Amino acid sequence: MKLFVNEKEIILFEGATVTDALRMYNATALDDVKAGKAEVLDAYGNIVALDGALYEGNRLFFRKQKTN
Repeated sequence: MKLFVNEKEIILFEGATVTDALRMYNATALDDVKAGKAEVLDAYGNIVALDGALYEGNRLFFRKQKTN
C-alpha cells in the first residue's frame, strides 16, 4: 500500500501501523515521538496514535515539538 509521510512516498504492507510508517520515513522519527519530542498528525491535523491503522493513500505529517 502507498501512503505519504511529510510528502515522502512510503510503500508498506497491508495492516501496517503508524509505527511502521515512521520507521520507513526516518530512523529517528519513532524515537522522537516516543520521547515526546515530536508528534504525528493526519491530513486533518489530528494527532494519531502509534498503533493506529493505515490505509492506501493516507497522508501523515511528522512534526517535531518546538523547544523553549
